[in-house]
Amino acid sequence: MKIFKRATLTGQPSDMVEETCAIHLRFSAKNGLKSLVCFIALVVIALYIRDSFIRPTFGDVLVVVWLYYFLASLFSMPVNWLVSLVVLIAFAVELGQLLQVVAWLGIEPSSPLAVILGATFDWKDLLAYSIGGLLCCWMEKQ
Repeated sequence: MKIFKRATLTGQPSDMVEETCAIHLRFSAKNGLKSLVCFIALVVIALYIRDSFIRPTFGDVLVVVWLYYFLASLFSMPVNWLVSLVVLIAFAVELGQLLQVVAWLGIEPSSPLAVILGATFDWKDLLAYSIGGLLCCWMEKQ
């Protein structure tokens, strides 16, 4: 467990606060099961749902929840850190869509990797990812 000190708002050395930063590798069956359920739902949505809300919007919210529980099944770390990491990953993938990273890397558009990374940037996806992150925080506090 790593312990570090950070300054409070006053910035005075005497006002330093000790915090614990603990990230551990471990397996959580509970979070693994939640991840599996989310993954199955994502596959069903991808294969069978063709609409303008569930697949593009709810799917983006759910992918953040899935990634959160997948990583939470492998790592023990503070909820806010993990949620922030997952949302940043989702934002990075969306930025990759804006920059056409799939084309730059020469990835075949029909390949599974290209499907996972996506092809079309949409600002609404960033909102959906943020909602997914907030949903994870809310579910963890319940």
